[in-house]
Amino acid sequence: MTEKNPSACPLSCGSEDAFCEMQQEGRKDAVEERLHLLSERLKQVYIEPRSQLLSSTVNEPVDTLIATILSQATNDSLSSRAFSRLKLEFPEWESLLCEDCEVVEDILSCAGLHRQKTKSIVGALNEIREDFGEITLDPLKSWPKERCFEYLTSLPGVGPKTAACVLLFGLGKPAIPVDTHVLRVIKRLGIAEASASASSVQQILEKSVPDEAKMSLHLMLIEHGRKVCTARKPKCGLCPLQDMCTFFGSSENPTQD
Repeated sequence: MTEKNPSACPLSCGSEDAFCEMQQEGRKDAVEERLHLLSERLKQVYIEPRSQLLSSTVNEPVDTLIATILSQATNDSLSSRAFSRLKLEFPEWESLLCEDCEVVEDILSCAGLHRQKTKSIVGALNEIREDFGEITLDPLKSWPKERCFEYLTSLPGVGPKTAACVLLFGLGKPAIPVDTHVLRVIKRLGIAEASASASSVQQILEKSVPDEAKMSLHLMLIEHGRKVCTARKPKCGLCPLQDMCTFFGSSENPTQD
């Protein structure tokens, strides 16, 4: 990952936190230790977390791909409704490509950005069929993760988060998708700089979180971001991460007013 300022510690929080006192060369170990502590704390709160949207698509990579495209800039409740309607209308994805785009757009109208999502879904399915002779991503199950990621991100409407969701839920390969909730929590904890992009945070987590812990940490961070570490009016008084959070005592925290 290219850093704008390699001399600046991404864990800097202006406090006496032990993580912030570590030298530049210990940055990777510090991040790993902080993430391990984060995971252990969240395990005490979120027991067996699950994805409302993607639990039904496990081991079905094409379903996971389409459901995740539908989730872009849309909450899971609306995304799930749109995916269920689409799956009911088109039990086989081949039949979707035979339908007029306007019909698909109408089915997806509850999900927001339905025209753009229809274009992405149709484009991705067409490319998959052209590449594999049918609409399937099963060949990717035997590919190295890096090759899968490269292929997935070449499809229309697929960025790093969507590709990571397909890897994790659809293909059973270790990955840690970064959505808006994960990004917010990681930044507020000081694990990444406030200016860090979602893709750069995803790189940090991919390198620092053990493969066996990626699924659970991803789901717990989403739960924490939705229920406690919300964008507006975060419930800091209920948070088990106060002592390791750079946002908690900062002037940016509205609960400190």
